[in-house]
Amino acid sequence: MSDIKKIDQSDYVTVQGQYAVINEGTGYAIINIQTKQIAARNISSFLDCVKTLEYIISKSESQEPIQYPRPNESSSPKKLPNFGVKPDVQQLIEIYAPATVRVEKKVHFNRSRYKCYDVSGTCLGRVKGKVGDRYWEDSDGSKHY
Repeated sequence: MSDIKKIDQSDYVTVQGQYAVINEGTGYAIINIQTKQIAARNISSFLDCVKTLEYIISKSESQEPIQYPRPNESSSPKKLPNFGVKPDVQQLIEIYAPATVRVEKKVHFNRSRYKCYDVSGTCLGRVKGKVGDRYWEDSDGSKHY
């Protein structure tokens, strides 16, 4: 959280990017500062609010504009869906596990682990490491950086 400003005697706002967290008295709300729309409301704890805000920010950063294929581009290679993960994780999944249909994320301190599964539910491997030091680990334990 980068900035805390007193708005009123009872309201405080925490700002991150284009989103603000407002204490509504009975709970917290997240609003988009630019559009003035409420993104989330009735969040009971500040920690839950921060986690929700981080999730919203990561989703908005990882979304790419939707491009519809033209009718004459039917022979283009199939692109994996964006699994809502950071770009470096998405890139490793595209390279080492193109059959991925589902990704599970687990976080331990400053390291994340993303398990990739195919249609039948078989684990294809994992993306491990922290930001800037991620690698792919096959089901047999071999690592690819």
